[in-house]
Amino acid sequence: MQTTLALREKAAQLLAADAATLAPPADANVIALIKAIFTPLESTTLADLTLADFDGATPLAVGVGTQPEGLDPNSSDSIINLKPPAGGFRWETTGVTNLPMTIYGFALLNDALDTLLACEVLAAPITLNAVNEVVNIPVPTIRQLANTMV
Repeated sequence: MQTTLALREKAAQLLAADAATLAPPADANVIALIKAIFTPLESTTLADLTLADFDGATPLAVGVGTQPEGLDPNSSDSIINLKPPAGGFRWETTGVTNLPMTIYGFALLNDALDTLLACEVLAAPITLNAVNEVVNIPVPTIRQLANTMV
């Protein structure tokens, strides 16, 4: 059975406001950088990922509460944008510990860093070699493709 757009939009709205997953009222979810090659699949687990550990790689908090959601005007996909922290999702090397290091992607984790919620591979890996180098990612988006809820 093909669902309606209204049903898909409601599913996105409920997920964007779900306190147990994407919208905790406190103890914010975080975005962490990944330093080893991985494949983002529904079956990917935290054990499949290696978190970056350079000086300055501390995971960054996503804003708490309901995340903004809507429809992508180009594809009609349902999207949930994760609220960025002040300054955006930006990491900077502050020392030389564990450099050089290549960053392959990022992951959405709970505050305790023990539950993987989502992950994404960067379009191109970023290799960090020295102090004051930056990894800056756009606002992470969770996407439900149009016409895929059946």
